[in-house]
Amino acid sequence: MRINIIIPARNGSKGIRGKNLQKVNGIELYQRSINHAKKLELQFDSKIFLTTDISEILNKTEKIEGVFIHKRKDDLCRDESLTYDVILDVIRQYHIKNDQYIVLLQPTTPFRDVNEIAYGINYLEKSDYFKSIVSLTDVNGNHPLRMKRLTLNGETIDYVDQGFENMLPRQKLPKVYIRSGSFYISKVSDILQKCNLLPKPCKGIVHKEKKYSINIDDLNDLIIANNFEK
Repeated sequence: MRINIIIPARNGSKGIRGKNLQKVNGIELYQRSINHAKKLELQFDSKIFLTTDISEILNKTEKIEGVFIHKRKDDLCRDESLTYDVILDVIRQYHIKNDQYIVLLQPTTPFRDVNEIAYGINYLEKSDYFKSIVSLTDVNGNHPLRMKRLTLNGETIDYVDQGFENMLPRQKLPKVYIRSGSFYISKVSDILQKCNLLPKPCKGIVHKEKKYSINIDDLNDLIIANNFEK
């Protein structure tokens, strides 16, 4: 089984300038994902691809050992560019075969349990039912049954209309999860057939530790990540 680990590191970011070059505990976000990928290399037949338009990476005089640096096309570097199209570009450029697997590691998640990813890869390879694997985290208090929408005049409307105001404590609400962004796993043939990074049916793997759910979107997230292990 061959896995292709793809790390998408775009230059532009609205939340933090040069986000993928920001450091957590002294290591750039993109480099942290490379480090996770190299740990997976110890367990699987792997290739690592970093798809980027960041000049600081592309212009490095020393190559990143064991990593294919792929210069991303301009039309794949916009805010509205889809990750699916970025992955498709790598699949086509490097002629990745249909029976191989794609493991997507986003640099914005600085902490990972590589064993969770390895479990997901092995599970998917053996499954006759699931077509993809995604990492999840519990929404906890940010539950959809507590969420509201605002009308144009400022009236609050329940996002999920139950016909009444749900005042149950968080512990009694049904469990709900959200994608953490840590990892996505799927087979090339299924990605191409469904035109989706997470072809259904998709199995979710819930993180065992809170830190694996940290996703860097703004400066507050960066501060939290840098202080998490201190």
